[in-house]
Amino acid sequence: MVGRNNDTIYSDLQKVNTAGVHLLGLISDILDISKIEAGKMELYLHEFSIDTMLTSVRTVIEPLAKKNNNKLHISCPEGVGSMLSDEQKIYQCLLNLLSNACKFTKNGEISLVIRSLEMQGAELISFCVTDQGIGMTQHQVNNLFVEFAQADSSTTREYGGTGLGLAISHRFCEMIGGDISVSSVKNEGTVFTMLLPKVLTENAAVSTTIKISDTIKKPEIQLQ
Repeated sequence: MVGRNNDTIYSDLQKVNTAGVHLLGLISDILDISKIEAGKMELYLHEFSIDTMLTSVRTVIEPLAKKNNNKLHISCPEGVGSMLSDEQKIYQCLLNLLSNACKFTKNGEISLVIRSLEMQGAELISFCVTDQGIGMTQHQVNNLFVEFAQADSSTTREYGGTGLGLAISHRFCEMIGGDISVSSVKNEGTVFTMLLPKVLTENAAVSTTIKISDTIKKPEIQLQ
């Protein structure tokens, strides 16, 4: 290409790639929410190592954290072991929560803390994502899990996104018998907590949903 150096060409290719990735993500989110609404989204249950899944999560999220000069902390106690659940849906939920934390936080810290809990004889796993980002008002929190909703129009303009990731995560958590909650303070940060059964059966996925309000107190915004 006459008159264009390699740096300019590379920059243009990066823009094309970024746009392509965004479009692919948008299509994937729309397909997911359409399947959920139509009752066509299926569960694929198998036993998997929580620690191995977290290694994959770190590989994807760490570059996103560094992009905004953030530090990523992942804490998982020894002996937490494995889960019998839909690994891909849990993985996608964690990527949604952590990528949002990276996007809305600059020069801060982001943590993912895993805990093992017990309620009425049932073993539960808690995934808690904390950031030091822009935070939200209570009004914004109330609409957070609505399809295509974001905190406000200025958020969409500045940070992008489709407003589907959190809605999908919420629906996935319900599908696998769990719950997701959020606690946020404007200009201080946000905490998302997923509470999921450690062992899920097909019948439990249909008939049982754990509610965080019935089990544990919502955490305050603080990094471990």
